Amino acid sequence: MLNYQKQLKKSAKELIVSFDLEWTKNYKIKNGNKPFCFSYIFFEPFADIAKTEKYLEFGLYLCYCENEDDISSLIKEANKILGKFFNMRKRMTMVGHQLSSDIAVMLKCDKKNKEIYFSQLKTLWRNRKEAINKEVNVFDSRYDLNFFLKGKSRRLVDICEERRLDVVQPELKFSMTKMQNDFYSTGNKEIMEKLSVLNIRHSLSTAILFLLSEKNSMPKKSINVNRILYRNLKDIFSYARSKEFKKLL
Repeated sequence: MLNYQKQLKKSAKELIVSFDLEWTKNYKIKNGNKPFCFSYIFFEPFADIAKTEKYLEFGLYLCYCENEDDISSLIKEANKILGKFFNMRKRMTMVGHQLSSDIAVMLKCDKKNKEIYFSQLKTLWRNRKEAINKEVNVFDSRYDLNFFLKGKSRRLVDICEERRLDVVQPELKFSMTKMQNDFYSTGNKEIMEKLSVLNIRHSLSTAILFLLSEKNSMPKKSINVNRILYRNLKDIFSYARSKEFKKLL
């Protein structure tokens, strides 16, 4: 299993923690969705949204399956990291897009182990409307932005477009399932890096949507999320330094 980390340069008193999970899909069998990549990105709440593009620095945990035998380890590691966040004993907001689906895949996929922290997160998600001013709050950009949006679509990319977040994602030439199955069969590092950056982009854009919703505001000009990714990931993924990615900046 591949493992990438990036820590914040200074300790934060309060955290926004965004989680996103990717999985291969197989609807022909029960519980056929198999996770292969997750990311947590985290940072201290940013006061000036207009400056996020230039200054936002985030911490990162990302794990990626090199083969299907890694899936159980991936789930355990995601649960372990979530426990670290819960046990920090500081004010925190967990965010995600259709977070309930990510939680469900994690809990259904590994029957042998009780993923206690994801079970706790499931309860927090269910009670998120009542969890105001508690130590851990939960925000789901799929369900919690109705007051904030005019369009009908709740796809992440459409919400981002409406709220002036530029989240162009050229990595998806085919379905994620096909791309990951190709990675399993070939070990092509470029596929892995592209899907990793795509996953982190999902986490980051969801976190910025939360910041915007907190202020009930629209940025005066579009925020290029890929510029934030480049600044934070250029030393981790060669794809972020590629000519293909730099066209997005």
